[in-house]
Amino acid sequence: MSLSSSKTSLVHDLFVRTADENYVTARWCAGNRLDTDFSWLAVHALEKYMKAVLLLNGHSSKKNGHDIVQLYAQIKDTAGSLLPEVLTKPEDLDTANWLDRSATSFIQHLLNQGNADNRYLIYGYNTRREDLYMLDQMVFVVQRLICPLDERAIRSHFAAAPTLTHRELLTRQPDYYGRLYMPLDCLIATTEDSPARTTALNLNLWFAPTDFQHTPERNGSSSHHPVIVRRVLDPLGSDDPREAAQGIEVAHWLFDNVVIPGYHANVERRSGVARQITEAINSAQAKHGLP
Repeated sequence: MSLSSSKTSLVHDLFVRTADENYVTARWCAGNRLDTDFSWLAVHALEKYMKAVLLLNGHSSKKNGHDIVQLYAQIKDTAGSLLPEVLTKPEDLDTANWLDRSATSFIQHLLNQGNADNRYLIYGYNTRREDLYMLDQMVFVVQRLICPLDERAIRSHFAAAPTLTHRELLTRQPDYYGRLYMPLDCLIATTEDSPARTTALNLNLWFAPTDFQHTPERNGSSSHHPVIVRRVLDPLGSDDPREAAQGIEVAHWLFDNVVIPGYHANVERRSGVARQITEAINSAQAKHGLP
């Protein structure tokens, strides 16, 4: 096996295989109203697909960590017009609630809800069924870039063989992507029905074969108010001094025992949620004359 083939195989196994598993599981979570893990797994899947694109196009995958917004900007620099500006509804998708959204805005939306800190619902979430279909489109347009874009798409020793690059092929055929023979491709290729195949392909109009029998699924939206607001900030803002005092105790206990985004021992250096809580503590103390 050549050095290039070895690197490609390594990228496929480290990133694409695990991304496929995250993606299929995210679709299962969406169908079963497990919205926290849908967002978490969607972010993981896209992160890995994007890193695979970068690695196979001469870039490092280390620079942006888990920030899929920055990763997307980096692959956009590499892929250019091969990535969509706006996510639009597939013609055959039966949903009345679709609102076109820019790809960048959707990536940011996913990261807001599926970032590491929100594993504990610190920020809550607000998802719509269309988030799943937009994820399908994002996975499709990113996954098709997992190849060396500026190398020949068809390798041959014959001088007369076509010399078009992967980039040229993908530009000419917007619906084409090359099979990677990873878990998702195996589910697409098999004719055997299974829960995993149904999960991966039902109403997935980007990947499902034309003969796949789709079944309707629920539409609608789901939301969860941020835990920090309900359990900490609201009590701290109470007009009842006893509730506010208890809120202060709970807030200090939280800082002492739980990792809170933006927390720093130096109060002046706190940011984000930690600063919000600190300011709410100070306000409750001043309002009710509490220690």
